[in-house]
Order: sequence, then structure tokens, then C-alpha cells
Amino acid sequence: MVAKARPMLNGASQPYPSTLHLLKPEERNAEHRNVIEMALRDKHAPIPDCFRRAYLDYQYYQQRHFLIQANYIAQLVFLLYYFADMLVIADMQLYSAGFRLGLAFFVMSACFYLIRVRKNIQIADMVLPIGTVLSTALWVYMLLQSNSPWSDNYLYTSVIFVLIANICIQVSFKPAIYCSIFICMIAGFGALMLMSAPQAIIFALTLGPICLFSLYISWNNTLNGRRTFLRTLLDEWYLNNLNDLAHTDELTQLYNRRQFVYAAEHKIHEWPTPAGTCLLMFDVDHFKKINDQHGHDIGDQVLQIIANTARKEMRHHDILARFGGEEFIALIPETQIDDCLMIAERIRLSISQAQLYLKPDVKLKFTVSVGVAELRSPEQSLDELIKQADIALYQAKANGRNCIVRYDVSMTEKPDQTHSFPNPEAIQRIKALKSAKHNFELADTK
Repeated sequence: MVAKARPMLNGASQPYPSTLHLLKPEERNAEHRNVIEMALRDKHAPIPDCFRRAYLDYQYYQQRHFLIQANYIAQLVFLLYYFADMLVIADMQLYSAGFRLGLAFFVMSACFYLIRVRKNIQIADMVLPIGTVLSTALWVYMLLQSNSPWSDNYLYTSVIFVLIANICIQVSFKPAIYCSIFICMIAGFGALMLMSAPQAIIFALTLGPICLFSLYISWNNTLNGRRTFLRTLLDEWYLNNLNDLAHTDELTQLYNRRQFVYAAEHKIHEWPTPAGTCLLMFDVDHFKKINDQHGHDIGDQVLQIIANTARKEMRHHDILARFGGEEFIALIPETQIDDCLMIAERIRLSISQAQLYLKPDVKLKFTVSVGVAELRSPEQSLDELIKQADIALYQAKANGRNCIVRYDVSMTEKPDQTHSFPNPEAIQRIKALKSAKHNFELADTK
């Protein structure tokens, strides 16, 4: 069984696909689950270092369309403010047109390149805040250079820059803090140069609360994003483990019967195949005797050793499963019957050479019997193929066990034990016993 690797990211227009796996196969263990749960219990919901890459992949799919749209809307609003500049600071309108067009083109190009080409959500998340800081600096510079009497009142629109810089941040909170500090410093410098002391205080009392409120929104956006990711990660952990329980035999870690039937059905219907397809069944000889003499825990260890030994002799595309009890089954695709018999012999020989130490000086050896059947036509069903291999396995048991038998049409069907009748000799013995008992009772009455 080969676990699916995490697919590469792409630029498709869709929410985070369910086919993408946040967890790598080696991360689906109890240790990583505890790490996720501890992060969720923390009020700051920190992203563990081992999941940092997965977090950025997740945020890329969740936030890329929002960031693109937010950047385009912000730049459109930024450009529309040119008409306000024409009314308030008319002497700077040419300068305003040039720097607004240039900055808007730079920000939108950077956003498109980082999201569509580089697929770097972490840096793309900072494009708009950084662009807003630059816009604030250039805009305050225009106000300081203008001779308009309305420049000091026009400075109040700087609250829009703070809102845009903070609310649009989704991935990391620190850039919001840094950008807010720079915007407040730049706007504060403009207030000191353009306003009287009372006006500057009123301006600070307006800008400060809006800045703090927008930072709070930014913090909640990033915090909720981390919590959503961690919950999604934990859900995937449980889902993968439930899938493993549903498809895997807990003792041997092989496919269970249901998953084998599902996988084998799909494989045998891939017709025409480039080569033959065969099926082999094998079970442990005298397994009941092993359980009775040594206990079921030893029997479980025997099954585990057989499963591991058989797995090593299989190719990666062979389908091996525990079919039930002490019985195993394997579909060997793209293999002619002679090659399959060689594989079966390797399995039988390897298992016969394996041993389990009960004590330092006491070891237990065990063997298997193997039945092999070949898929002969596309019309043949999996049930029929399994039945043929089972008949061959029964014949191997009858031949003395620890051997391989290939199915042949001349073989008789395995008898149904639930509907079998006693043989004639047994019937005669039962009648004789009943007659002797009856005669004894008559003699006793006399």
C-alpha cells in the first residue's frame, strides 16, 4: 500500500481542494496529533514549525483571490482620489497623477507576480500594506509641498491608509503592526508640520482609535486563520486514521478483505492487460494447534511475521491483504502463471525459514500452503478467481501442506463443511452403538 503524496500547488480557481493533503504520511501519528492539539489550546494558536509549509499552502488557496481583489479595489480607490486632489491641492495634480499611476501599477504587478507566478502568499500578503506605507509617504509629501489652504484638513483622510493596511492582512500579524507604526509616524509628522498643536491633538485622537481598532481586526483575522488551519489539520488527521481503520487490518497493517475486493475488482477489469494476472491464497498450516499450544498472542505474532515476510516478497503494485483469520490473499497483476508460481514459492520458502523465539533457546517454526489461480478472460469475475484459488489451496492442504498447487479445471470443488454428511462407516458405528445400548437396557430389565 502506497500512501498518496501531497500534490503540487496550482493556480486553479477553486477553494482549498479536498484532494490536497496537509499532512504528510509520516506526520499521521499520535505525536503530531498532540502537537496540533496543544497549538489549538494555546490562546495565540501558534503554527508549529513542522506545519509551517502546510500552513502557507493552505492560506494560499484560502486567501489568494481575496488578496488579488483587495489589491485591485484598493488601487482603484487610490486612483479615484486623484479627482479629490484636483479640487483640494490643484497645484499638485500633475504630480499626483504620475505617482498614483506609477504606484498603482507597481502594487498590482507585484501582487499578480507573487500570487500567480511565485505563489508566495506570505510576501503577497505584505504587498498592499507596504504599498500603503509608500502611498502615505508620497501623499504627505504632496500636502507639504502644496500651497492649498485645505492641506491640513485633507490630512484626515490618512485614516483610510491605516484601515487598508491592517484589514487586508490575513496571514501574518506582525506586518500590520510595523505598517501601522510607519503610517502613524508619517501622518504624525505631516500633522506637526501642517496643523497647530490643538489641531494635531484632535488629529491624533481621531487616528489613534481607528488604528487600534483596525489592528484588532487584523489580529482576529490572522488568529482565526491559524485556528481554522489547525482544526482542518486535526480533522484530516482523524479522517486519515478512520480511513486506515476502514481499509487496513489492524494486526498485520495489510489491506483488509473489503479493501482488497475493491482494489482487485478495479485491477482485473483493466483489460486488456499487458500481461497475465494471477491470484494466490495462502494460510498457516496447523494454526489452531499453534493457538491452542502457545496462546493467541503467539498466534498473532505468527500472523504478523507472515504478513511482513510476504510483503517483502511482493512488488509495490501487487495487492496483498489479510483475507480473514489465518488466510492471506494477493493479486499479482502483469504476471504470467509461471512467474506467479515462482513468487509463490519464494513466499512459501521465506515463511518456512522464518522463526519466532518463544524463549532464548525455544523457537517456533511454521509453514503455509498456497493455492494459485490465473485470470483467463475479461468475463471472469473476482469471485470466481478467488474460488479457484481457494480450491487449489484446499488441494495443497490435502497434499500434505507446506506446498503450492495451481488450479486446474479437473480439481473437485472444496466440500461445504456445513452441509457434509458422515461417511457410511461412521453411520454403521453409530447404529452398532445404539443397538448395543438397547440390548444392554433389555438385559438389565430382565
